[in-house]
Order: sequence, then structure tokens, then C-alpha cells
Amino acid sequence: MAEFLGAVATSHAPPIFLEPEHWTEHSDLTDRNNPELISPVSGNVTSYADLVAEVDVSAPELLGRLSDQVFRENYDRMAAATTRLRSAIRELAPDLLLVISDDQEEIFFDDNMPMFSVYWGRSWTLLPWRSHRAAASPLFDAFRKGWGDRELEVPVDAAAGEHVIASLTGDNFDISHFRYLREEYGGTVGPAGYLADARTRAPARHGLPHGFAYVVKTLLENDPIPMVPVFINTCYPPNRPTARRCYDFGIALRRAIETMPGGQRVLLIASGGLSHFVLDEELDRLLIRGLTHDDRAILENLPRLDSPTGEIRNWIAAAGACSGMRFELFDYVPTPRSAAGTGGGWCFARWSPAC
Repeated sequence: MAEFLGAVATSHAPPIFLEPEHWTEHSDLTDRNNPELISPVSGNVTSYADLVAEVDVSAPELLGRLSDQVFRENYDRMAAATTRLRSAIRELAPDLLLVISDDQEEIFFDDNMPMFSVYWGRSWTLLPWRSHRAAASPLFDAFRKGWGDRELEVPVDAAAGEHVIASLTGDNFDISHFRYLREEYGGTVGPAGYLADARTRAPARHGLPHGFAYVVKTLLENDPIPMVPVFINTCYPPNRPTARRCYDFGIALRRAIETMPGGQRVLLIASGGLSHFVLDEELDRLLIRGLTHDDRAILENLPRLDSPTGEIRNWIAAAGACSGMRFELFDYVPTPRSAAGTGGGWCFARWSPAC
């Protein structure tokens, strides 16, 4: 049977790879009119202007962290943590990766938004990243540094994917699957839940979604290891899984790995999170406490998992898979980038078998 090596987990947000002198510009371009800004105080969608007022009252010390020096220090810490993750993966030398991440209006829309899904084709093409926005600022071209700068065929272990699907089904997960891709993807999401309005993306060619592309481009440095992509709907109401269901999903994924025929060495990678587009440091630190102490009660009762903060679900699934293992926090870098507290909490960690 396969050997389960444990897991690594990483944020995949632009500040990890976008030079800090561009953070304020990026904030100005994207934050002020973002309809998904969630207040860490109320847990509700809140305008940028109201968040500025909220910070003035509830977290004025945050304003002292908006300096070039702090931005550079945070960037350097994230670079160091990412280097540690790369080294950990190289030392473990896995034969196969199970990558848990999500889709954000890249291939899944409201015509088909599965709660859990597994891709088990023979490969998946990583394409150079490009913004979906018409006439986007040249700044967004810099995202290729983290999410893909060349066309690259990423091998997928179809037999392992089929086994994972069958094993999850046997554990009473109604798992979606797909094994081939369309030429173009586009569609509409919302309104639902915290998404007040519908938004539509025109059909376009899409490669590996950015959460998975980050693993290939940044962690594996464009030298891919065969993988099985596992999707969790972390962001889109009304069928996002509960934190409890994500933890159980992780337990089932571990069982799928440990019953996988052959002697492959399998590493799980969780990609996404933590809080964003508004930094919610209280929530992030509560998650980290639950991970550190292998405390399911904390993890399955986390609040405020709306917006892309919901990518925390990927970490909860990894925690379920790694229950009983040793959790090691490489770094947590809370990074506000505006007076509204926009930005995020960027985190890097691993789980190893207990000695």
C-alpha cells in the first residue's frame, strides 16, 4: 500500500510573490470596490469606507503596520517560509501529490458548482496566468511569478484519482469527478449568501486553476510531480461544506491514501487561505491554535468563513487527514495593506508523522 508522508499547507496570495513596493498600488486597484470585504468585527460584507472607520475604532494599531519597512519584512518572512516548504518537499521526495485547493470562477460556475470534486484525467495544462479583466493594469502580469509563467503539461495520476474517488464514495462522500476539460470556461456566480449580485466571466481558455498552479509554479518550481487535484468549494454559497464536513473529508482522504495499491510515497498539499480580502487575525490565530493542538472542536466551529477566507476549509481538511501527526508552523504573517485592514493572513506549515 501507499505510504502517507503527511502534509504541507500554504497560502498562495499575490503578496507572497509580488514585490512589496507594489502592494499599495495593488490595493488601490482591487480593494476599494471589492464587493467581498468581510468585517472581522461583524462578519458581514462591509464597504471599504466603513472598514476604514471600523479600524479607527477597533484596531488603530494596524495603521502602524502600513510602512514600507514592515511590508518588506513581511515579504522576506514569506519568502523564507516558502523556501522551507520547497526544501521539505524535496527532502520527502514524494512520488505523488494530493493537492487540495479550490476554484474561483475559473472552471466552476453556477451551472455546476460541486461541493467536492476530483480530477482524474491523464494531465492538466498549466497556462501563463492572465487577468480576466479587460484592459487590466500591467501590474497583474506580475502574478505570473506565482501562478504560472509558461505553458506546462502537469501529469495527473489517473489510476490514483480513480481510487480516491471510489474510496471517498465508500466513505459516504457524494463526490463529483471529471476527467476531461472543455476548450473554454465561463459563466456566472451569485447572487447567493454574501454574494449580493451576479457576476459573469466571458468564456476563455483556462488551464490549471491558480491554487493548483501556485503549487506547480512556486513550490515545485515548474518541475511537476504527478498529482491528483482535489477541489473543495470554499467560496460559493449555498453548498459550501461545513468545517466539520471538511475535517471528515480529510480523514476519508487519508484512508484513500493508505489503501491505495502500490508503494507510492504520497504527500498532501493544501493551498489557500488564511483570512482575506480583509485581515481577520483573531480568526487566523484561532485556526492555528486548533491545528497546533489537533483540536477538532476548535476547527469545526470556526466563524466567519465567507469570501475567500473560506479557503481555510482546505487547511481543515488537511488537519483531518493528519490527525495525530505533529504540526509545525513555519510562519504566520498577518499583512494588512490599507487603512481599511484589507490584505490577509498568510500562513505556511507542515504535518509530519509523530515520532
